[in-house]
Amino acid sequence: MIEVEVKLSVAELAEIKEKLLQTGFKETGFIEECDTYFDNKQGDIRANGEALRVRETKDHLSGKSRAQINFKGKKLDTRTMTRKELETGVEDGTICKNILQAIGYAPAAPEVIKDRTMLQNGSVTACLDYVHGLGEFLELEILVSSDEEKGAALAQIESILNNLGYQISDTVRTSYLSMLQKE
Repeated sequence: MIEVEVKLSVAELAEIKEKLLQTGFKETGFIEECDTYFDNKQGDIRANGEALRVRETKDHLSGKSRAQINFKGKKLDTRTMTRKELETGVEDGTICKNILQAIGYAPAAPEVIKDRTMLQNGSVTACLDYVHGLGEFLELEILVSSDEEKGAALAQIESILNNLGYQISDTVRTSYLSMLQKE
């Protein structure tokens, strides 16, 4: 899959949430995500602009937890966070992290912890994130299966951004991990 995604720092998540709800988005979840990123000893994964992580998620409403391993490829354009994404669930996040360490991957500090309110409108997912140590962010994303679908997905995302009073030029292409490491 290809994840067409934009991310931007925002001042008022509650205001953005209200605007999205008024335009047809529905709230689908309120979760805590704890992301542990990994790299090999040479630092090849991050140096290549890629990411390997184990994400542990706790649903604030149900109390249920789950984990997944995720690989994100290089960014596919110069304006957004769009890239190939591969992910699958794992039974136990701690064991998955231990396996990665046992085969030579090391965790990157710090862990990225965020409280995420998720909203959905058709194929568009809006994530309203409070990232511990960084503040509030909005992510808009659409998953597509081919390069040919990227342009239409980005146009749809750009329209939503514009309706919220933002432009593509307001977005950032830096990961939460990189932002936290600069703090």
